[in-house]
Formats: sequence, C-alpha cells, structure tokens
Amino acid sequence: MDRVKRHIIGDIVLAEDIGKGLKKWREIFNIPQVEVAKYLGVSPSVVSDYEAGRRRNPGINIIKRYVDALVDIDRKRGGGTVKVLQRILNPTSLDPILQIKEYSNPMKISEFLEIIEGEFPRCPNNVEVQDYLKEMEEKLNSYIFGHTVVDSVRAILEMSGQDFLNLFGWTTERALIFTNVSTGRSPMVAIRVSSIKPRLIVFQGVSYLDKLALKLAKIEGIPLILTKLSVDELLERLSRIS
Repeated sequence: MDRVKRHIIGDIVLAEDIGKGLKKWREIFNIPQVEVAKYLGVSPSVVSDYEAGRRRNPGINIIKRYVDALVDIDRKRGGGTVKVLQRILNPTSLDPILQIKEYSNPMKISEFLEIIEGEFPRCPNNVEVQDYLKEMEEKLNSYIFGHTVVDSVRAILEMSGQDFLNLFGWTTERALIFTNVSTGRSPMVAIRVSSIKPRLIVFQGVSYLDKLALKLAKIEGIPLILTKLSVDELLERLSRIS
C-alpha cells in the first residue's frame, strides 16, 4: 500500500497543475469531496479550493494527508481501487500492451473519437442495434482519463484473467483499444467475464463485426467504436494526447 501512496503522491507533485492532480485521483477513487474533507477535518470548500487552484499549491504534507484520505476511505469500502493499483504496479505480463497512457486532463469521448476517426457500427436494418446506438450516443459527453492499446491476438494467447487487469492503468475510466480485431467476439467475451469494465471500447482492423460482440456491448452498456486507422497511425495520434 505504501508503494501505491508514493506513486500517487509523486504523480500529483509532478503534475503541471497540482489541483487538477488532486481532483483526478479523487475521481479515480470515486470519492466525493465531502468525504475527503471529513477525513481531513476541514470544510468541503477547502478541498474544492485546493482542487480548483483558488488556494496556493498545497505543501507535501497536505498532499500526503490527502492521499492518505483516499487510500483509507477506499480501504474502509473494501479496498477495491487500491487492489487494482497494486496489481498494476506488479504486472506479470505487459507484452501485448502497445501503449498505455494517463491524461493530465479528462477528455470527452466525442473529442477522443475525432482523434481516432472513430465511428459507431452501422446496422441500419436492426432495430435492437439502433436502440443501443441511441443509448450510446448519450454517453459521448462522458469523460475518459486515459487509454490502453492492446494487440488483441497476443492478449488472447498470452494474458491470463489476472493479467487483464493490467490493461486498465490507473483508472477504469478509460478507452480500451484492441488492434488487429477480426470479428470482436473474443475481446468482448473477455470484457464480459471481467469484474472491471472500461468506459469505452474501440476495435481496430475489424473486417466483420460479430453480432454477439455488439450484443455483449449492449448488455454491458459500453460504447463500442470502430476505427479504420492503421495501428501505426493510431498509436501516433494517441501519443500526442497530453
């Protein structure tokens, strides 16, 4: 747990905007400002002021107490977030991961799709699919905090269920991008059986999208996006995101 705390503290201290760094990690842990404030013994407005930059940047002692609050509150909830972070810091297989990145600022899904030239699957004659697409369009204003690009073939052949957690970086609020996808069935089955889900799924290289893959995306309520960019172009564009 100390290693997790050190990593988070280091990420906040080195952030261009410490306030945004504090807020990012609080949102990763999914803890309201009022809970952090109660733990620290201050009013919620104090926490809000630090995150918004209305107060001078906090010193290392305040940052440490802030991170202690996040970790301790998570532990009382069962420690789910910390457990995931611990697995990420001690990965067993990262070879299938082509790129993994955390953003300094959250990005709207709609903006992300412009970067990767992403599109929803097209099934004009399927009423069930059309209903799903309408639901997913409403999620385009949601935010992601990072992305992971994984070679779908190598992931299936080399990664265990435990290794699958390594794909999520520091937060599940991210785009999980599978390259060299043939039909999409295997990646969606893996996501279906996983206890942790991404905010967005992207398939690259799909020649024919399996109906089951789309059905599983609908069941999970996760937007499924296709991109025709080459792997090299996709990685190059994603690397520009700050």
